[in-house]
Amino acid sequence: RRRAEENLADRRSRAAATRQRLDELRAEFSDIKARRDSLEEILSHRAYTTEAVKRLFTAAERGESGGLKPAGVLADFVEVDPAHEKAAEEFLHDELEYVLVNDWAQAEAGVTLLRTDLEGRATFLVHPDKHVSFGGPHADEPPIGPETGIVARLSDVLRLTNGLTDAPAELLPRLARCFLAENRADARRLAVQYPSYYFLAPDGVCYSGYAVSGGKKTGSGPLALKRELRDLAGSVRSRREEIDRTAALLESLDGEIARFEQELESLRAEQQGKEKETVALEHEAR
Repeated sequence: RRRAEENLADRRSRAAATRQRLDELRAEFSDIKARRDSLEEILSHRAYTTEAVKRLFTAAERGESGGLKPAGVLADFVEVDPAHEKAAEEFLHDELEYVLVNDWAQAEAGVTLLRTDLEGRATFLVHPDKHVSFGGPHADEPPIGPETGIVARLSDVLRLTNGLTDAPAELLPRLARCFLAENRADARRLAVQYPSYYFLAPDGVCYSGYAVSGGKKTGSGPLALKRELRDLAGSVRSRREEIDRTAALLESLDGEIARFEQELESLRAEQQGKEKETVALEHEAR
């Protein structure tokens, strides 16, 4: 009976801790899922883009775009190594809002729509033909290496995805001519030495010739939002799996508690019977 009581107390303690952990996991899961759903809503409605681009996609969704069917904005097709994400996002701020269309006719339709029915300006990026040639590298390109102050080309750490996987970096001229510098001092020095190129410091400040551009952007851009959404999707999956495991453990513990309670009840009845027999034997012995 003592062993059964000890086992029952242990299972009850473990069940209480498991139930508390399950409640915590469910609360965490709810928060993460809410953030994921919010990000999906922001990205699906392109809340980070200009009002003109939003109106353009709204018109297309309602069938009021005169046949224009944009494939998305460039941000939907771009992924960057996390270490260079902030710098790339600030440098390609305008390009990330380019509206991707399938051909020049679609681009012309978009321009016409903005000039007539809608207000604002937008840049349309025509999906390139697989065999199109953008020309070779420039002869006066700066060398890359630790002694030069250049970490890499921006195009080396940025990937075009989905339908633009095979598109060359030259599709975006500024991307093809941009290099990642070790620091601002190197970027400034290289910009003067190679004025036809762009040199991007780790904090997103860009130098080109004798011009420098930078500042502070409020909120997260589309690249950061997409990465956060991927991370949250993984967190949602892992939390759901942990919730399932914890719920299964709790169910198992509840089953063991029920068995030990039944066993303890049986042992108590047996003990009472033995105690009665003992009293009777003591009476007979006296």
